[in-house]
Amino acid sequence: MIVTALFTLALAALSSAHAVLKTPTPRTVYLPYSTLSLPMGYQWGDNTGRVKAYAAGEVVPFYVDLVAAHKPGWANVSVVDLKTNKAVGTPVKVWSVWPDNVSGGGDDVDFNVTIPSTLGSTCDVGGKCALQWYWWSSSNKQTYEGCVDFYVK
Repeated sequence: MIVTALFTLALAALSSAHAVLKTPTPRTVYLPYSTLSLPMGYQWGDNTGRVKAYAAGEVVPFYVDLVAAHKPGWANVSVVDLKTNKAVGTPVKVWSVWPDNVSGGGDDVDFNVTIPSTLGSTCDVGGKCALQWYWWSSSNKQTYEGCVDFYVK
């Protein structure tokens, strides 16, 4: 138990040196990087107080605190079905190069995504879906991710 807690705290400390999803408020704790591609760490039951209610078509602002950019890489934001542990449809935002190299800043850390109007009953109550920000850094072969539990109202 103590070893697991220390391991989780060590990984959380390391995450501050890379990139962390800050807005919308993500799950309270997650493993900041891994070789997995879907939400991990604390699960729905650990985060019921942070579930967001969005309307289909609603624009949701995101902010990622990028401290160390391991270039090159790519990123996306997807809706994930938490029961099947699979992405629903295509990603709602995609970057073929992340973080970008746009002079004066691009849309890599401050950006918006639109809640799809096609989710229907897939995401109609809390605990069914999460918005997942996912970054693959090819330079160090690691992923960084953050998940926001939500439902479509």
